[in-house]
Amino acid sequence: MPFSYMTEKILQTIQQYNWPETVIVAVSGGVDSVVLVHALSKTKANLVIAHVNYRLREESDDDAAFVRELATQTGAIFEEQVWQHIPDHAVEKAARQFRYDFFEDLAQKYHTSTIAVAHHADDQAETVLLKMIRGGQLQQMGGMQTKNHKVIRPFLSITKQELITYAQDNQLGWRQDKTNFDVNYTPRNLLRNDVLPKLTTINQRAVRHINDMAAQIVQQQQLIDNQAKIYAKNIQDWQKIPTLWQLPTLKYWLQENNLFNIKENQLQQMIQLLSNTHKPNGKIALADNFEFIKNYQKISIQKQQNMAQVLTPVMLKLNQWHSFAKTTFIWTDNVPMNGQSFIKFQLTRSLAYLSLRPAKASDKIALINGHKNLRRLAIDEKLTPQERTMMWVLATADDEVIAVHLRSNQWRVNADFAVKENTQPYWLVCQIEET
Repeated sequence: MPFSYMTEKILQTIQQYNWPETVIVAVSGGVDSVVLVHALSKTKANLVIAHVNYRLREESDDDAAFVRELATQTGAIFEEQVWQHIPDHAVEKAARQFRYDFFEDLAQKYHTSTIAVAHHADDQAETVLLKMIRGGQLQQMGGMQTKNHKVIRPFLSITKQELITYAQDNQLGWRQDKTNFDVNYTPRNLLRNDVLPKLTTINQRAVRHINDMAAQIVQQQQLIDNQAKIYAKNIQDWQKIPTLWQLPTLKYWLQENNLFNIKENQLQQMIQLLSNTHKPNGKIALADNFEFIKNYQKISIQKQQNMAQVLTPVMLKLNQWHSFAKTTFIWTDNVPMNGQSFIKFQLTRSLAYLSLRPAKASDKIALINGHKNLRRLAIDEKLTPQERTMMWVLATADDEVIAVHLRSNQWRVNADFAVKENTQPYWLVCQIEET
């Protein structure tokens, strides 16, 4: 008996994919997943049917028994996971996380990188409408992807009615979840049972057209990303990026730095900061203790400094090693060996000790052209906010600044302590501690 048109269409859709030896198939028992199992059984893949029993309905155990029998009839492996710990709120989100964790565990157990789920064109239309209603980024309006890491959705171009027709043509049975018809159960149910049917009275191809729009959004986003990628390579030269491209370029750069959950108002704050030529430095707090930092033309993402971890001042005694800021130091009157990192200075009187400590707002240093406080020195040296937290000073017992650490092994010696002729030189030698 020849295949019907709909059976042929769906089987051809399945055969477009290069299925591996083993495929995890998410099966609820509804018509969508039953058709997916039936169509995949026509391939050479070994199927592992994965069923989540949420125990949220009286029929849940009967659904699980149905799926188990389906696996037996298909010659597939059956795997069931029962949801034991149901939360008091955000149940839908928690359920999704639970089932995808289960699918991922099975993929590792059976050494496969493919998880097939039966989302179809109507699901896609519902997803797009939900994203539009709830608001979000443009790329989110593209809906679900056909392939996303291990997950494959081969039916995104197939409507719900086409799946039902396939099931009827092939005399397949399926389970019906009554909660799917309750418009008060979830926002998705309201769209599925009320909004979308009304939209199809305006145009019978409403679902197709919504999905076509989503596909166009995906294509447009790819074009935007490709151009933003080019600008992002020179993002440090922000003023040369055209105004229209600043937002997509910044979004792309942040995503490349593994930051995705950025709010729209934060993006606007970043652009204002970058565009403000009168403010060379600034930072904006982001999620997970990250900070967006502008330092002149340089921008970066850094973890916020833990202010509780304040460095304790260290007393240096002559010719003795001491640890400070993951570095060991020695104040010595012996000439350093070749290869050692050091600064050279002179003292006008004998001192029992010197100190290494974090810089203070009141600290000043004498330069050739006058005195300067360290805050002004940091600005002139264009130190980043991170480098400013590493501004230490070598000071006398009277707290006079001998030298200040700027960055890496760069120090600035106070002009009043610079080595002059016929004076006793001293050195501060430092070496990074091995971890």
